[in-house]
Amino acid sequence: MLRLQDKLLEEFSHATVEDNFYRVGNIFYFLKAKRLFVNLHLGENVLRGRIVRVVEDRIRIFFPRFQETQERRAVLTFEALNRYYFCDVLLTNTERDLVDIQYPGELKFITRRLYPRVDFDDLFMRFITLYSQFFSSKDEERILENTYPHFFQEIKEDNPSLRVLYGLITDEVKKITTDFQVRMFKKNDILIFDNVIENMVMGEGRAVLIEDASNLKSYTRQYDSPLVESMHEYHAQMLVNQGKENADAKILEIQKNDISDFKLSYFALPIVIFDRPRGYFVMRTNVFDKRNISLQQAEDIAKLFKVFSYAVTKVSIRTSHYDPVTIRTRVVNISMSGLLMEIQDATLYEYLKKNRRIKMLIPVMGEELEIYGEIIRFYTEGGYYYMGVMFFKTRPGDMVKLEDYIYQNRSYQFF
Repeated sequence: MLRLQDKLLEEFSHATVEDNFYRVGNIFYFLKAKRLFVNLHLGENVLRGRIVRVVEDRIRIFFPRFQETQERRAVLTFEALNRYYFCDVLLTNTERDLVDIQYPGELKFITRRLYPRVDFDDLFMRFITLYSQFFSSKDEERILENTYPHFFQEIKEDNPSLRVLYGLITDEVKKITTDFQVRMFKKNDILIFDNVIENMVMGEGRAVLIEDASNLKSYTRQYDSPLVESMHEYHAQMLVNQGKENADAKILEIQKNDISDFKLSYFALPIVIFDRPRGYFVMRTNVFDKRNISLQQAEDIAKLFKVFSYAVTKVSIRTSHYDPVTIRTRVVNISMSGLLMEIQDATLYEYLKKNRRIKMLIPVMGEELEIYGEIIRFYTEGGYYYMGVMFFKTRPGDMVKLEDYIYQNRSYQFF
């Protein structure tokens, strides 16, 4: 035995042994029927393949790009339900990518999980994201919810109304100014902006505030805010690339254009869908209003639009992965503690890495179970995207139904 195989032998030295001929056979038939992968530890190499035939004296396994060596003894490992199996095997014949091994007399196994998992090919579910804390502290979150209770009540609905939310935001904006605008772009639009502010907002996802267009320092001042900034970074980059004279001239040109348009102050921020700017909101005051947009006002509006962007994304996910007519999410396997889900949307996959709490509707025994979970594992394979979800809450009685469902399917699949 080589070093790798010796290590496996040591790990399984105290494992439970299954030596019943028919139960061993059932396990290999299960692997074949479910097209599950097995690992062949041959020398220092680990080959991954699938079982294609099981007979009384041998098992045939398909290993892509298999290269024959003089080694004939190997170790076979695989996972079935909640067990991790191990056995010594003898290679009896090889033919290109097909390898025959002698039927093993026994299997050793260890239990990897508290709850067994059941694999499926045809189980699909619906899901939607859950609202979770957006801001740096719970106190900040609580203050915002107490200040705008109706806004946050709507956000937490499964199907929030964007019209209602936008109306609530504009009511707050109108307390500051009646001059505001929203502009949205289609997914495939080619976005090219000559305006520096639009480039900062749409290209870089920044929220830009100019408090007083009559004061040149307002364009380059630094705000002590995680949400709002001026053109300070833009000016600093110009200083490095083009020198102080050109940088100051560019800021002065922007100021002159603002003054010629009678702008006194303005605030622009991106509307983000799936973490990408797909539009922007801008509010302005002019010299006739005789009032400026303050940093505090800009921060409050920025917080509301941050949550509004989440609502727009949530509605998009609902349309594609929650409505009954658009079920696309496959349940690869499920247990009493969680499940593994499969999707094909790369953008949604990346978004869920930051928004991990979801509500799931899983069709079981003629009805849908309502289960809440948190995604704790991410990986990709074969062009598909996989996420492991851990359950943390269900409706009363749903876990009993899930337990019955898992028990019935486990008994059918395994025995």
